[in-house]
Amino acid sequence: MVLTSQELLQRHEATLSGFTPIPFFSEMTPDQLCRMLIITCADPRCIPENIFGLKTGEAVVLRDAGGNAQFLLEHILSIDSLVQFTECIIVQHTDCGATHFRNQLVKQGLRERAPDHKKEIDGMTFGEITGSLDDNVKKSIAFLRENALVSDAIKENIRGFVFDIKTGELKEVEA
Repeated sequence: MVLTSQELLQRHEATLSGFTPIPFFSEMTPDQLCRMLIITCADPRCIPENIFGLKTGEAVVLRDAGGNAQFLLEHILSIDSLVQFTECIIVQHTDCGATHFRNQLVKQGLRERAPDHKKEIDGMTFGEITGSLDDNVKKSIAFLRENALVSDAIKENIRGFVFDIKTGELKEVEA
């Protein structure tokens, strides 16, 4: 069965009776702000809240195709200006969709869909993973460490992992 938006709305309704209000930023003290950043893939099989047993407010989770930090820089910087991250974890996973698609094939399909936008499409990058997952995690870590806009706290406290979707295990990637 394919999940529908109506089913999601019904699920939401069922949660309201047990909902606990979440504090506004203005109601929080600095020590209550989340300082952990998790960057991971948007794949629905790789859910960081499940992998790490996260509760509301414990981590900021940013997700994109492939779990590539390079495509999340503006989000990282804007949220960091508010909460001042002290740690960052990058999690990529086995059988990632980004290992199955190629930028050129995505671009080809988009050019067919919107031929008047060729220049815009040609400038796009979709985060394909062509090497090993370990190397791709290292690439994201290096990107953050080498970027002058990223805080020293993040640069000094980045860890990378590959999540095995068959075993549930996390393998740390040394960078």
